[in-house]
Amino acid sequence: MTGVFLYLHQNRRIAESVLVMSLFKRNRDGMWVGQIELERGPDGKRRKSQPVYSADRAEAVKKLEKLKEEVEKGVEQKDRRLTVKVYIETWIEDVTKTRLRPHVWRSYRSAIRTRIVPSIDGRRLEALSPDDVRNMHKWILAASNGRGGTYTTRSVEEAHNVLSAALTDAVSDGKTHRNVCELVSKPQVLSGSHGVLSAAQAREVLLAAMRDNDAMVTRWAAGLMLGGRQGELLGLQWDRVDLEKGTLDLAWQLEWLPMHKGAKADDPKRFDVRPGFEHTPLWRGAALTRPKTTLSQRIIPIPAPLAAILTEHRKHAPANPWNLVWVTVPTEKSRRKISTPVSDNADRDGWAAALARAGAPKVKVHAMRDTTVTLLMEAGVDARIIQAILGHSNVVTTRGYQHVDLAAARKSLGNLDALLAPT
Repeated sequence: MTGVFLYLHQNRRIAESVLVMSLFKRNRDGMWVGQIELERGPDGKRRKSQPVYSADRAEAVKKLEKLKEEVEKGVEQKDRRLTVKVYIETWIEDVTKTRLRPHVWRSYRSAIRTRIVPSIDGRRLEALSPDDVRNMHKWILAASNGRGGTYTTRSVEEAHNVLSAALTDAVSDGKTHRNVCELVSKPQVLSGSHGVLSAAQAREVLLAAMRDNDAMVTRWAAGLMLGGRQGELLGLQWDRVDLEKGTLDLAWQLEWLPMHKGAKADDPKRFDVRPGFEHTPLWRGAALTRPKTTLSQRIIPIPAPLAAILTEHRKHAPANPWNLVWVTVPTEKSRRKISTPVSDNADRDGWAAALARAGAPKVKVHAMRDTTVTLLMEAGVDARIIQAILGHSNVVTTRGYQHVDLAAARKSLGNLDALLAPT
């Protein structure tokens, strides 16, 4: 390339190589172009940084100095044009798959595909700014979630956490020099995201389910009276239910795991999980796994009315090779003629039907757990006791679940037995 050529040389060593900067004016358009010569690559060939440009020489010098600082910090110049989209999609597939629990990994991937990439678009990784993160927050809250509504503040918080985790790794890997998510406050999660039922609504859901002979009424009762997570209850086995002592053991949960491509449905090694991941194969993609924390592995008491209907349920519960308390029973129209573990979708559909039958508000499955916390807190139960029952990691989490109806709180519910007490 022709033109006026200025050669700058500094006796500074980077990874045992002399830092050489060049600045020249390009004849064809008069632009000043700056570049840094990097250490030799594995093939022995010399490498150069991505160039900087400016029509003004002084501005080009400033850009070159900034480029020099980045090289000194170890930012890999080959990644200067790396976009957030390219990096984070590679990160989720190649970096996190072996270190995250399968359902957490799927949640991360969903946040990336539906919220992070669409909102940040083609921004360069090293140029990402705090304003870009704030704009991501706003975009998510205004976007459709594909289910007939918009995202919640919890959806925004999740996307923020995923992006922050990716940027932390990017800094460690030398792809960028800062995690801009740490410069932006996480959005405050509003407590109404999951929805919650009042005591009267919860009671009507259970009574309507019993009137309609809903096969899953004991499942709904357990969700409302025990506060168990969806997977914890769907993975409950009869040998971990002690009806005489009135306790149950939530040491395992039902989880649907990814399978190796082409794996047979009954292959005990069919699951695509990291080495050492503790699980017990059940049926196809279903397996029993340990809850995410030791606090979640807990033994809790069963309220007397719930123990009574579980005793009756056990007499008529369909047999299954996994000894699960609840399974999906095939109908006459079903292709499959055997009972199977209850899928998350089937559980959600059944809960939606139970709410509709009782004329209750449309709330998520997790609302059963939120309802338990709220009713116990309104009844004056100490937060630390609720923490132990629900398996929360700390009391702050427990209080974060609270949805207080002040009028109902003043009346102070006696206990959750009232949900199944005779009319």
